[in-house]
Amino acid sequence: MKTPRRTKTAPRFRLIASLALSLLALGTSAAPQSLPTLDYTGRPGEKRPELLEQRPPAAQPVLPAAPLPPVATAESGAPAAGLMVRKIVVVGSTVLSEAEIARATAPYLDRSLTVDELETLRRELTLLYVRRGYINSGAVIPDQAVQDGQVTLRVVEGELTGIDIEGTKWFGKRFLHDRIALGGGRPLNLAPLQERLQLLQQDPRIQSLHAELRPGDRIGESNLKVRVVEARPVTVWLGFNNYQSPSIGAERGLATIAHRNLSGHGDPLSLTYGYSDGLNPLLDVSYAVPLNARDTTLILRYRHNDTKVVDDVFGPLDIVSKTQSAEVAIRQPLYRTLSQELALTLGAEYELSRTWLAGEPFSFSAGVDNGRSVVVPIRFSQEWTYRTQREVVAVRSRFSLGTGAFGATGNGEAGVPDGHFFAWLGQFQYARILQFLDVQLLARVDAQRSAEPLLPVEQFGIGGRYTVRGYRENLLVRDQGVIASLETRVPLLQQQRWADYLLFCQFVDYGQGENKSGGTPTPSDLASVGLGLRWAATPVKLPFELKLEAETYWGHQLRRVTRTHSDLQDEGIHLQVAVSSTF
Repeated sequence: MKTPRRTKTAPRFRLIASLALSLLALGTSAAPQSLPTLDYTGRPGEKRPELLEQRPPAAQPVLPAAPLPPVATAESGAPAAGLMVRKIVVVGSTVLSEAEIARATAPYLDRSLTVDELETLRRELTLLYVRRGYINSGAVIPDQAVQDGQVTLRVVEGELTGIDIEGTKWFGKRFLHDRIALGGGRPLNLAPLQERLQLLQQDPRIQSLHAELRPGDRIGESNLKVRVVEARPVTVWLGFNNYQSPSIGAERGLATIAHRNLSGHGDPLSLTYGYSDGLNPLLDVSYAVPLNARDTTLILRYRHNDTKVVDDVFGPLDIVSKTQSAEVAIRQPLYRTLSQELALTLGAEYELSRTWLAGEPFSFSAGVDNGRSVVVPIRFSQEWTYRTQREVVAVRSRFSLGTGAFGATGNGEAGVPDGHFFAWLGQFQYARILQFLDVQLLARVDAQRSAEPLLPVEQFGIGGRYTVRGYRENLLVRDQGVIASLETRVPLLQQQRWADYLLFCQFVDYGQGENKSGGTPTPSDLASVGLGLRWAATPVKLPFELKLEAETYWGHQLRRVTRTHSDLQDEGIHLQVAVSSTF
């Protein structure tokens, strides 16, 4: 979509602008008439991953319990039978406390010990290690000259001396090796090593993982052999839905191609293109690359939307919008287990939005300068996820601080939005598979609070498929607000040849928003109840996977909003069909 040319027909432009403002005023006083409001990434109107479709924690250990490696018993020169023992010294242990060693050796002091009894003591000390997961650690009785009744036992603490990885196609072996090695500290303990392997098994890019711990060449040494079967890395997704504002064409086509492991370093690249009557193009490119074995990740993203209003009311006014954003961020997991993850993300974003009316720059919102606004926020996010086989909880908090960098819009006038702002966005999701008929329960709450009025690119959208169903996409756009949703999904069919699942859905949605200045147009809230169907099938699995998906929701408006132009969304209908393939 080309940038509109500036014209010299000022009188004509003023006439059109006056007409536009009159229509806007009329729309505000009678029935809400939404100007195009794009789905800005990270706002509540954007789809987030289905929690119950993600891989749950690994139920079975990847690494089978290994037998105790052979450990020498009494070496030549060990104490002979019938030796009076008055003191036992244990050296080389970093795991056992002095009190634990004292308790283990106390029954063997101040009496005559045979070789078999010393061997029993050695085994008891070894079992203290093995029972705590130190499977290749143990005690030995070294060569020694016993003097004054003192016997010395030496602990050999085990280590992982080698990791052999087989079966990789796209992953670099170093990527997997470094992550497994985090669980192979000295002394080697089975529990953290097992957890590291299970965390890798949770990775959707890995289909299966098999591991075996083998004795090394010397006492206390072990080698790990890992066999990896990788999932197909390339995904192509094609979809058609009406999840967009009717002002710019509700019905849109989307195409996404993604490689989940572009260079073998666990770096996903995704490219999305979208098109509708009033949108061409929608571009969304994202790339992320881990920087170290602890998954410190660099995230890059670029988005570009060119839109034109095409509805019957505002279409003749030739309203055009162009929006671009670039984002860079660093994400760091602070705590990660099989069931929980806590992570922080720090990033910066550059957002440029421009609007035209009849070929001339025109501002449709307060604070926008001659149709142009620039926002450069610093964003700090905190995420916590808890997951079991049947339950998922996800909490996200994000603070945004608008800066004056890179020519950010500045007004300096109280009550007028500009690029200097502070806002908080909180998101909560809960999903559970109930015991009764495997019914799925989903709950969601999103809330945004702002200290100042916001420019459109930072505002909170309410209405549509992913916020309040039964209403137009982004029908309400406010500085702050809250949305809440409760949904149940009843499985009608599961694991059939022509249906991976068929779910009958029931939901209730609510959203409320307000502005920080200038008053809040009515309505200030939306509410709906409704039904839906979700279906998916995988007719082809080899040599590549082909998946078909469809969903439709119908929402009944509990707060009636009248529209002058009828659209499927005005009837409460939201639908999508999609086909995807991995290879």
